[in-house]
Formats: sequence, C-alpha cells, structure tokens
Amino acid sequence: MFRYFCASNNIKDNKVMVEGGDARHLKTILRAQVGSIISIVTESKEYKAEIIEIRDEGIVCNLVEEIMTDNEAKINITLCQGIPKQAKMETIIQQNVEIGVKKFIPLITERTVVKLKEKDREQKKLDRWQKIAKESAKQSKRNIIPRVEPTTSLTELIEKLKNEDAQIIVAYELEDVKSLKDVLKEPKDNYYIVIGPEGGFDIKEIEMFKEIGAHIVTLGKRILRTETAGLVVSSIVMYANGELE
Repeated sequence: MFRYFCASNNIKDNKVMVEGGDARHLKTILRAQVGSIISIVTESKEYKAEIIEIRDEGIVCNLVEEIMTDNEAKINITLCQGIPKQAKMETIIQQNVEIGVKKFIPLITERTVVKLKEKDREQKKLDRWQKIAKESAKQSKRNIIPRVEPTTSLTELIEKLKNEDAQIIVAYELEDVKSLKDVLKEPKDNYYIVIGPEGGFDIKEIEMFKEIGAHIVTLGKRILRTETAGLVVSSIVMYANGELE
C-alpha cells in the first residue's frame, strides 16, 4: 500500500491533501483513482485513507480508519558516516533506514575524499539523501522518515557527543582488543555509531573519541568496506537489543 508521510496538523476535518512528488507518483506511476486506498502516516499514527478527489494541485483523501501499527525500534540509532566516494552514501542510507536507523550525520574526517565546499552542492546532496531516506522509509513501512543532518566535521561531532547520554561506538580497523560484543552486554536506549570513510580514521581522531569515552571496537578479522560496516554494526546493535528476531 502506498504510504504518505505528513504532519498531523495537515489533517483537517478527517481529510488530508497528498501533494508534490507523492501526488505525481500516485497519478502517473500508480494510476491511482477515486476510491483507491492508501496509507497516511503522521508522527504518531497511521491511517487507512480513501482517495475522494484528484486535483491538479494534489489528491484529497478521507481518513477511513486508524491502523494500529508500530514498526519503529524502541532504541535510537544515529549513524555518523564518513562521506564515501560516488553514490555509496545513497546505498548506506537506504539499507540502514530499512534496518531501523533513525538519524544520519554525514561526517567529514581527515581522510574524507569528497569535500562539499559549495553550499549549493552540499544542499543538493542533502536533499538527495533525504529523498532516499523517505523512499526507503516508505518501502520498509517505517512510521517515521529518518532525518539526514547537515554535513558535520569530526570536531563538531565530538563537541555534540560530549553532551549526549548515549553509547558511542566507533568502528576502527586497527583495534584488536575490544569487540562489539563487549560493548553490547547491557542494553541502552541511545546509540551513536561512527564509521570512517574509505581510508578509515586517523589515529589522532581515534584519540579524540577516546577522550569523550567512546568505545573503539573491532569488527573482526576481516576488513569491511565503509558501506558495509555501518549496516553490520546497526544490525548487531538491533539484534542485541531484541529488535531483530
């Protein structure tokens, strides 16, 4: 069933207007007609809705009934991802949204090759990544659209994490003592997973994470690609907290 995300205050008199790209998708791709049923998802609820009118500016739907579903994890995972080359970030966001990650922070590190210096170029990338998150949220029947934060330097991230009540997990290929299993012995509510770009982290960056109490962990004997590492860690954290049966 097609899912449309909207703010609860957009619902007036039990009706909601589907607009923008979602309306175009319904009209041109799905060939929706009056009487078609779709799903309307707000911040806290989901409804079955019937299309009652198709206009040039959007599609008017009448809410039929509330659907009692909660597909969100009880824990919060933020993936702080060193920006990789090419279109890898799109794959990272897509797959981690499916797993249940709730927020993404594109991270600029010492070894990040991609430098989004121009504001227009950066905003286009962020808009594209947010669109990927939205489409993946629809496909995986999420109750929320995970947010992609503005690009952040490692120093800025460190300052932010100082004030967070969270388990901070940094995957580092040169760590050979502490494992992810060691860190996940006690369940937590809030996790920040930090993954470096293709070249990994500089040792100075690892020392900065250690200073704020982050857990520097190994992911085993085999070196994982940056686009694989975040998904692996997110999946294991979800499993350890009973979110993957």
